[in-house]
Amino acid sequence: MGPFPTAILIGCLSALRWMLWAVAALLCVLVVAQAYRGDATLPWYFTLLLAASFVVSGWLSGFIASQLLKVSRRAN
Repeated sequence: MGPFPTAILIGCLSALRWMLWAVAALLCVLVVAQAYRGDATLPWYFTLLLAASFVVSGWLSGFIASQLLKVSRRAN
């Protein structure tokens, strides 16, 4: 890949990391709101498991972006 597509891929992966972490935070807020209201249509541990998977996916996206950045800097 050239430098421009690589830069776009790194930027998109970094943005995806933050979006996944934001969704995970919103899911945690949802669990707290459901516990406060006593309105749990779905067990809370399923929602927290989904939030944890988003956190891990966000970390993985950032890790891949950092590895691509290292490889692209070595290539130039």
